[in-house]
Amino acid sequence: MKTAVKAAVLALSLAFGTAFAADAPAPATTTPGAVIADTTRVEAEVIGVDKKSRTVTLKGPEGNIFDVTVGKAVKNLPQIKVGDRVIAEYAEALALKLKKGGGLRETVEKTDMQTAKPGQKPGAVKTREVDFVADVVDVDTKVGTVTILGAKGRVVKLKIKDPAVLAEIKKGDQVEGSYVQATGIIVVPPKAK
Repeated sequence: MKTAVKAAVLALSLAFGTAFAADAPAPATTTPGAVIADTTRVEAEVIGVDKKSRTVTLKGPEGNIFDVTVGKAVKNLPQIKVGDRVIAEYAEALALKLKKGGGLRETVEKTDMQTAKPGQKPGAVKTREVDFVADVVDVDTKVGTVTILGAKGRVVKLKIKDPAVLAEIKKGDQVEGSYVQATGIIVVPPKAK
């Protein structure tokens, strides 16, 4: 189940440069029953930097202006200049595989943060992984959803696009999965005029 995490970190690493690529683990070769993934990319322009309060003012693609306060983990704040562009990419991935037979439901959560090295352009990749074993409480083949009950009592409805995978899952089964969120942010020079 670590495949989804490694793939998400590797994808963000490659998207945001080699500063993170060297730290990304190589993807494993296991094949889950289903993988659901989505990525969103947003670009904003730096229109103000207050180094004392560690606040960066950004202008979004639709003209919206907002402040972002950056923590002390951002070591290269002095390098950010008005006119620079901030590119943020957010990815989610869910990998599932059918686990026949009963067992205990469980949830294990891990987070990781990697930042640019001193002297590099500011950037960071943060990942959150939730590994779980959950009970299947409902399967709706008409709309292509599976409803699962996790260890902490959370009920989640998942859309399964592959009908062959959906046909394998029955009420009362268990699924083993990994849910991964990865957010990458990098500062790049202004666009050439």
